[in-house]
Amino acid sequence: MLEYSNGNPNRPKNIFFVPQTLSMKNIIERFFLIVLVMLLPTATKAQLWPATDSANLISHTFYTLSYNEKNEEADWVFYFLTPERTQNKVASRSDNFRPDPLVVTGSAELSDYRNSGFDRGHLCPASDMGFDSVAMSESFYMSNMCPQYPGFNRGVWKSLEEQVRVWSLQFDTLFVITGPVFYSNTYLHIGKNKVAVPDACFKVLLGKKDSTYSTIGFIIPNVNGLKNFWQFCVTIDEAEAKTGFDFFGSLDDNIEIPVEEKKGEFN
Repeated sequence: MLEYSNGNPNRPKNIFFVPQTLSMKNIIERFFLIVLVMLLPTATKAQLWPATDSANLISHTFYTLSYNEKNEEADWVFYFLTPERTQNKVASRSDNFRPDPLVVTGSAELSDYRNSGFDRGHLCPASDMGFDSVAMSESFYMSNMCPQYPGFNRGVWKSLEEQVRVWSLQFDTLFVITGPVFYSNTYLHIGKNKVAVPDACFKVLLGKKDSTYSTIGFIIPNVNGLKNFWQFCVTIDEAEAKTGFDFFGSLDDNIEIPVEEKKGEFN
């Protein structure tokens, strides 16, 4: 059933996360991500994702998220693509939707979405995780979902996700941050866990090619019937103003400021 909420949670705040056992392949993947971040020009911040309370930070093998217990979904999800990842399709879609075991307060559940009229919309798309069976499986954690109208999830949002994979072939590395947008403290929610229905969803991209950086952003209303994602293209500065997050803050200011003021070489 659908209800309205003022955003007051009844469950305790997420105060820690449980580490997981990693295979050698997983360790190598994480080492590669650390090296990529270290090779980027750095300022005072150590990561490309927005600053967040460490208690809310969840690290899966191939993506990182900041979990919002009040909304029962991620504030944002961060991951990266390379041409090799995009082209190396070895894992099929698993559809193994399940609660996230690293969210110790309990993530959303499948029952929250049942008969709600909303899709379980991926933030980190399953189709971006086809390069590894673990990546594919973990993309179906419920912490990686937010309620999306069917026409949005299967229409304009899907088109944007497909375009991101095309863009990933144009860069050495394409960093992606995606999340829900809420314009007020009163919002629609679904299920017994009161999963918040966002007003819109954002996606911001940072592409690195040799020593050149490009950025672009999108904030798309979570409604049925939209077709052209280009209508909702924004700069990173505009996305930061609307979401309240500081994206790609580890870049040196002499790189971050100019690339975030304009829409980069994405076409």
